[in-house]
Amino acid sequence: MIQINLLPVRVQKRKEGARQIASVYLLTVVLAMAVIGFLWISFNQKIVSRQNELSALQQEVKKYAKFELALQELTKRKDLIARKLTIIKDLQGDRDAVVRMLALLSIQVPPEKMWFDKLAQTGNAVTLDGVAQSNETIVEFMRNLESSPYIEKGSINLVLSRQFAVKEMKLREFQLSYRFYPFSEVQKKLKM
Repeated sequence: MIQINLLPVRVQKRKEGARQIASVYLLTVVLAMAVIGFLWISFNQKIVSRQNELSALQQEVKKYAKFELALQELTKRKDLIARKLTIIKDLQGDRDAVVRMLALLSIQVPPEKMWFDKLAQTGNAVTLDGVAQSNETIVEFMRNLESSPYIEKGSINLVLSRQFAVKEMKLREFQLSYRFYPFSEVQKKLKM
């Protein structure tokens, strides 16, 4: 039997072309969906992998957290010990400061013309209360102190000087303040 194509050839070619375009479009869409699905699965696997690594690292950090706390505690103790050692060294360096101060005062005081009632020290500041026979005795004592390397130059101040009588003797009550250098500072100044 003979078949006769009643449709024109062009229309048939157009339909064939449209089918091919639809097929290519559908194939492209399916292929794009497959690539997107593959990438989505791949990235999900990477995310899961990274989350597993993160949880493993967090567990490891928890294991070492107690060591970090111990390290911090040891660091604090080390700093405290270092500060204590510094204080001890400072105290050992100037432990004889009071002895030197009293020796200096005993050397510089005019004999049997002056008596001390009170000596107060706050840091390097010294306040000295006493009784002298005259103003000249107080001035002589202040000059003697000024010549000492243990006393800061220009720091001697006569805070108080007043006359009072004891059994018809006129005496001078006085108060001096000055800055006293410990031996370690005197050594530093001498080395310069």
